Amino acid sequence: MSTTKFPATLTETLLHSSAGDRSVTFINGRTEQHSVRYSDLRQRALGLLHSLQSAGLQQGSELIILSNDNEQFIIAFWAALLGGIIPVPLTATGNNSARQKVLSVFRKLDNPYLWTSAETLDRLCQHAEDNDQSHLGPLLRSKALLIGQISPGRQLGAPAEVKPDDITFIQFSSGSTGTPKGVILTHRNLLSNIRSIIAGAELTRSDVTLSWMPLTHDMGIIGFHLVPLVLDIDACLMPSELFVRRPMLWLEKVSETQATATSSPNFGYQHLLKYFPEEPQDTLDLSSLRLIFNGAEPISAAICRRFNATLKPWHLPENAIFPVYGLAEASLAAAFTRPGAPLSTVFVRRHSLHIGQEVMALPDAAADTVEMVHLGQPVPDTEIRIVDARGIPLPDNHLGHVHIRGDNVTAGYYHDPDLTAETITPDHWLKTGDLGFINQGQLVISGRHKELIIINGQNYHPHDLDLLCSALPDIGPGKAVACAVSGDAGEQLAVFVMYRGSLQDFLPVVGEIRKTLAQNAGIDAAHVIPVSSFPKTTSGKVQRYVLAEQYAQGEYAEILQQLEELTRPAAEEQHAGSNTEQLLQDICHAVLDNRDIGLHDDLFELGASSLELTQIHERIEQQFPGRVELTDLFEYPTIAELAAFLDQQQQS
Repeated sequence: MSTTKFPATLTETLLHSSAGDRSVTFINGRTEQHSVRYSDLRQRALGLLHSLQSAGLQQGSELIILSNDNEQFIIAFWAALLGGIIPVPLTATGNNSARQKVLSVFRKLDNPYLWTSAETLDRLCQHAEDNDQSHLGPLLRSKALLIGQISPGRQLGAPAEVKPDDITFIQFSSGSTGTPKGVILTHRNLLSNIRSIIAGAELTRSDVTLSWMPLTHDMGIIGFHLVPLVLDIDACLMPSELFVRRPMLWLEKVSETQATATSSPNFGYQHLLKYFPEEPQDTLDLSSLRLIFNGAEPISAAICRRFNATLKPWHLPENAIFPVYGLAEASLAAAFTRPGAPLSTVFVRRHSLHIGQEVMALPDAAADTVEMVHLGQPVPDTEIRIVDARGIPLPDNHLGHVHIRGDNVTAGYYHDPDLTAETITPDHWLKTGDLGFINQGQLVISGRHKELIIINGQNYHPHDLDLLCSALPDIGPGKAVACAVSGDAGEQLAVFVMYRGSLQDFLPVVGEIRKTLAQNAGIDAAHVIPVSSFPKTTSGKVQRYVLAEQYAQGEYAEILQQLEELTRPAAEEQHAGSNTEQLLQDICHAVLDNRDIGLHDDLFELGASSLELTQIHERIEQQFPGRVELTDLFEYPTIAELAAFLDQQQQS
């Protein structure tokens, strides 16, 4: 597609692409997949549009799309776009914080409709009932369009007249906790950024893309659906949940489809490497891969190197990993490295990272240095600047606030003029909230200004994690502080608790915190640490970065060692009494390989994350097909209880 014929709206783009024979392939298993040509996609979307319009939706209506089925999601997304309806993609998971986000967004919108399944709707209403929001239940049901009841028909809807500055969709912040903010993206924003992505990644009509990133994430919906469709190339999509359960399937499908471009944030490489040796890989061939977009969370150079070294025997090109920087407010992409360039990093003195000051950059590792990855230069038609606390631009190698500007950048946040005015300057520079500097002509990001915790590709607001912990009876308000600390495998969550009792008496507190965070936020508290007081500013605000620095300097190493010894199960606790217990214990040890697990240990109190629970369930499913639901792990959270449940099923 030449730039002279580049469409002005995405609806025009779909019309152009549907004239060819390219398609999107939906992968749902090793042998379960099917392709839908862009022409058929348009017809099915128009069929669903007729059903939506018959249900009362019209141009400018808001439609929350709540489905984890990629094909259902894509059809609904395009039905909305073709009708000038504003789609609002949200995650449809069983996590309480995800449900709360849906309720928060529902309240923030004008008069939204909800496109989802009956089961998801029931769980959403139950969550509202359980959290003093019962008044939302009837409203949700009155605005719900149930998948299966509202489906594509033979009669086609009437496409709307869509203009470049009309809202395409609203990308709400991906954080699983905190107050969601809706990024407004227009057709002009998106097509500007898509042009830049195609140019910056040097994509051509011969490329084939494959992604497991969720379509509710900007990398998933824009990078690996809209970009391939605009370029009119074949694309493959697999559910994120399938990647979590079977990470090797990602690379198997890359090999099978000979995909040239794929993507994964930092945690995805870790997750795959953890399970990579389990299966023989005789037929794996990764030589087709040209680009593996690496973004969405801080990039670990060490993990990139390990990934390359591990997969080198299967012909992964040495420089396939493609570090990038972006954010929802930029539509997607803000800075790219050069495709095919070697991974480039800089070593920085930790204590030189102060806003407005020159960064002490070294060519090699030394004491008190941290390695940071170069993220390239601004993509075409995008500007990046680094400024101090007063907004004054800084020279290279000075740490400051990262600002961006361009046609791809949002004009603001949906129904939030105060946040818009706070975030976007009068001359249209957007404050990203990131801190960084320019080194060797490339952008380097050092962290989030507002201390956002990013673990396993998910964003967590520390204040909300504080509140979850402080609500526990044994802790109390203001007695818990959450922050990210650096571990061997990347960022980890540490929770510091004001406590003056014995370490033995502190053990139940550790279990309670890990359990409530695992169940309510889907995150593992790697460390729960008692402290006598919190470092604070003169105005009384807790200095989280001081706690993280104290952890990095080893001030809590002795306490953590003592807690580990106290929590180690006794020999009789570790010994399985039945074959079922032994099987379950082996499964749990394989997934939670850094923890000792007794027969009566609560998996949630051990801090098993939602990702780890999904892996445990997948392995149990292989041993006991159809016998255990993921929700059963909540009811039977110990090895002994789950084994008894399985044995009882067997007897009956």
